[in-house]
Amino acid sequence: MPSITLPDGSQRHYTQPLSVAEVAADIGPGLAKAALAGRLNGQLVDTSALIENDAQLSLITARDPQGLELLRHSCAHLLAMAVKQLYPSAQVTIGPVIEDGFYYDFAFQRPFTPDDLALIEARMHELAAADLPVSRRELPRDAAIDYFAAQGEQYKAELIRDIPADEVLSLYRQGDFEDLCRGPHIPRTGLLQAFKLTKVAGAYWRGDAKNAALQRIYGTCWATPKELKAYLTRLEEAGKRDHRKLGAQLDLFHFDDCAPGSVFWHPKGWTLFQQLIGYMRQRQDAAGYVEVNTPDVMDRSLWETSGHWFN
Repeated sequence: MPSITLPDGSQRHYTQPLSVAEVAADIGPGLAKAALAGRLNGQLVDTSALIENDAQLSLITARDPQGLELLRHSCAHLLAMAVKQLYPSAQVTIGPVIEDGFYYDFAFQRPFTPDDLALIEARMHELAAADLPVSRRELPRDAAIDYFAAQGEQYKAELIRDIPADEVLSLYRQGDFEDLCRGPHIPRTGLLQAFKLTKVAGAYWRGDAKNAALQRIYGTCWATPKELKAYLTRLEEAGKRDHRKLGAQLDLFHFDDCAPGSVFWHPKGWTLFQQLIGYMRQRQDAAGYVEVNTPDVMDRSLWETSGHWFN
């Protein structure tokens, strides 16, 4: 029967196998409520993972860096679930964690609008409030291909085809939504309390401009509403210092739709720009560099490769 060693060196002895969640509950109700996952013998696992033998265990909460990543990864799944409920014809692809948040790429027949984002975020809050349990199951690779292909999720099926045939895959379900994922995930959607969708951008399937164009919805997720508010305030303050706003306020330059992304310099701005160029040339000359010049107008294929052509 398992003897479990905790990070402080203390041990707990049990007469039968039990889950990570049950260990957390045995330690205290507060920890049981806060536990997002466990680190079992060095491996991150779901709170539903069964402990059958002696083991070392640490419980992961939102205060841990790994806990925040779990919240963000699970929030990406919540986003995909909301999109599928609101726009059933959309196909899901991938949704990883990134710095300060997450994104999920979708194949959809029209561009998502700001109104769409508002609807999706509202549905995400409804699904979080429903406190849906999150469960894990395993499928052989070929069965997983058939499963997603039958749902019309061709991008998922393609991803799985690149996985070795003898590999067993894990799927995570919350309510009526199930997604391919290595995991682990938080035990229930109600733990997602502080998130916001931020923007939509273009992307390409598997990052290749030769492939289908996708839409990437970005979001941010934090452990508490206070942390979310602080992050959004930081973004707002940074926006006040945006070069486009400062350029207009200081009468340095402006932009115009007739030349997207190009600068129309005003006299004061052009003078400042030339001063900076002169300083840079002095530094480069002193360091032994030589100057070259490349074209301003390039073939479309370059911007397709860079991912800018979609915009």
